Amino acid sequence: MPYALVALGLRLIMARLFFLDGQTRVDGPRLSFNPLDYASLDFLRGFDFSVVLPMQVNAQTFTAFSVQYPPIPVPPVLAAYLVSYAEFILPIMLVLGLGTRFAAVGLLIMTAMISYFVLPHALFTTHIFWAAILMVLISRGPGQISIDHIIRKLARR
Repeated sequence: MPYALVALGLRLIMARLFFLDGQTRVDGPRLSFNPLDYASLDFLRGFDFSVVLPMQVNAQTFTAFSVQYPPIPVPPVLAAYLVSYAEFILPIMLVLGLGTRFAAVGLLIMTAMISYFVLPHALFTTHIFWAAILMVLISRGPGQISIDHIIRKLARR
């Protein structure tokens, strides 16, 4: 199997994981795409393709960072903003393959912070796998199915 497909799969897995979590942290307008509106996309029946645009961080996120995650070495309000917007922007970058290594490093830092401060007992059950996937993307790059690859090709001309 070519690395381009492996990298695309890894990027999509990590993007989905962080993006869905980030959607619970923000409030804003919801954009929806209903596959049932398009007859040729019957195989997507039952999937919800809605996205909340992050206009603001919701109150529950501020409460969680103030009460639930107190040992984090960053002020809770700053952490709430950083995590909420990072979980929106970095997964989109992964999906597109744009600044993939930068996005993967950001998500790896978030994974390390979660593992150390929030859920240390989950390190060897979940977070170690997230870290391994992200380290593959950092070391090997996004693969040929990415905007990074297109930019690299154009820069060589």
